[in-house]
Amino acid sequence: MFGRLSMLNVLNRDAKILVFTRGIRSFSVAILTVSFTIYLSKLGASAVTLGLVFTGMSLFSAVRSFLEGVIADRYGRKPVILFSAGLMVVGGAVYTFTQDLGVLLVTAVLASIGGRLPYTPAEQAILTEKVSDGDRTKAFSINSFLGTMAGVLGSLVAGLPELLQSWGVPELISYRPLFAVFSVTGIITFACFTLIEETVPRSGSVDGVEDAEATEVDDSGILLKWSAVVALDMIGGSFLGNFVSYWFYLKFGVGPGAIGTFFGASRFLAAFSYFLGLRIAERVGVIKAIVISRVPVVFVNALTPVLPGYTAVALTRGFMSLFSMIDVPLRQSYLMGMIGSRRRASAAGVVTVVSRFTAAGAPLLTGYSLQYVSISLPFYAAAFFQFLSLGFMYVLFKDIRPPEESAKYCQ
Repeated sequence: MFGRLSMLNVLNRDAKILVFTRGIRSFSVAILTVSFTIYLSKLGASAVTLGLVFTGMSLFSAVRSFLEGVIADRYGRKPVILFSAGLMVVGGAVYTFTQDLGVLLVTAVLASIGGRLPYTPAEQAILTEKVSDGDRTKAFSINSFLGTMAGVLGSLVAGLPELLQSWGVPELISYRPLFAVFSVTGIITFACFTLIEETVPRSGSVDGVEDAEATEVDDSGILLKWSAVVALDMIGGSFLGNFVSYWFYLKFGVGPGAIGTFFGASRFLAAFSYFLGLRIAERVGVIKAIVISRVPVVFVNALTPVLPGYTAVALTRGFMSLFSMIDVPLRQSYLMGMIGSRRRASAAGVVTVVSRFTAAGAPLLTGYSLQYVSISLPFYAAAFFQFLSLGFMYVLFKDIRPPEESAKYCQ
């Protein structure tokens, strides 16, 4: 493990800033992953309302990511990442100082409060342009590892409301410090991002890294197919998302403290899976590594609803954590390696907008199912779409290799 982390010593200053800020944001996002839905439900939001919020969040963040990608490639990466950090500050502050449910719901959509980690297309492009092709997957894996480890700590801190309540703090007020932490991490991130040097490429290559535009690879065709495959996986994941903590709350009656501990343990296992994924990718290639990692995820999601009791579910999904996040840095690295440097941020934005628009209805369906139909159905739907995704990924991309693999496997 520490041999892999030693790569941090060769990353330049800007890449280290990206890794550090990824970590502190993951910390604050992990806290809200556990508490966000529970907090809003205590303010009066129904499961259907929560589904509408996550649907709106998915749609808005998709449009935002697309625009950010285009702007980053044309006018600069730095303004985009500064805007993203500023949005964190504002969103966290709103949740810290008001309990007006209408205002909070709108803010959640606009600032992605309680949603996925704010990781812009511009950040992916910057990190890619700071390393060589050979080190790109390692860099993304290290970035994900440190972010996930920070998320472990965040999940454990999610039990803070219960601790404050034991000290006499009113229940609703006890959640506010969590959102204050989110805002503060946005401030730190903004300050760090001001130090990053602009990386918009002026030619066909960046820092000596070969540009895919100079090759014969049809990156437009790759982008179209890749977006469709990722969209299927995103649809599956969106049926669960932050509803997993709410599902535990509904089915087993467990509170944020117990759920946070479970999420923390899961993230801890997931963090080490990045190194497993890297080893698999080095042996069989990135695409096969992604497909292999998704098989246990599909199986466990389909199995979860029929498992007897909280302990069995927690242990089984803990096992799934060893594989559930392997594909994240691998997918990011693959796309960045196959797309020309002057289109990388835009490409990341396109993938985001396609996947999130197609997945936008899933949270609403989950909310409706939890409230009126079945609390098990979202898990089966997730497994179905994730299975389709891994099948199509293997068929469409098994013979399309990124630059660093071409020489290794095509000699």
